[in-house]
Amino acid sequence: MGQAFRGISLTFTGSRRGRAYAITLGLGSVITAFYLVMLPSSAVGGFSLIALHYLTPPLALAAAALGYGFALALALNEGALTQRSRAAGAVGIGGLLAAVLPGSLCCTSVIPSLLAALGASVPTVLGTTGKIASIFAVYENVFIAASLAGVGLSIVLAARTCATSCTIPPHQKGT
Repeated sequence: MGQAFRGISLTFTGSRRGRAYAITLGLGSVITAFYLVMLPSSAVGGFSLIALHYLTPPLALAAAALGYGFALALALNEGALTQRSRAAGAVGIGGLLAAVLPGSLCCTSVIPSLLAALGASVPTVLGTTGKIASIFAVYENVFIAASLAGVGLSIVLAARTCATSCTIPPHQKGT
């Protein structure tokens, strides 16, 4: 865990700090706003601002954790990629995508669009979309927890990558 804190510290100091703060705070606010509407959207049957009426304190906390956590992981990945650690950065970005995907499948047009793109007929799309989406609605808390865990893991992996890829020049005697 020490490497993760060191990676976060390295990302938010030095010449990269302005960009890291901009990504974390700016993009984090936008993503949090998206999650504030998306998480309670199952109550209204789709992505709509009306869903804000169904926003509960736990969902608001989850939205903030997902939004700012996602942005922090992006800032850390950007810092790691700047240090030329592309392979490990790809793992962190994959973790981010895995964390975002489950939350975006419930009550959106992603599932019907995917089924149609795969060549499913209209009756098949209409018959299976509700069944698939209902799984995400019934187990919403599990998917939110898994998304939070995915974002947390992505932050730790990206921070460790950033900490291990930073090159510190050796101390020279007599200077």
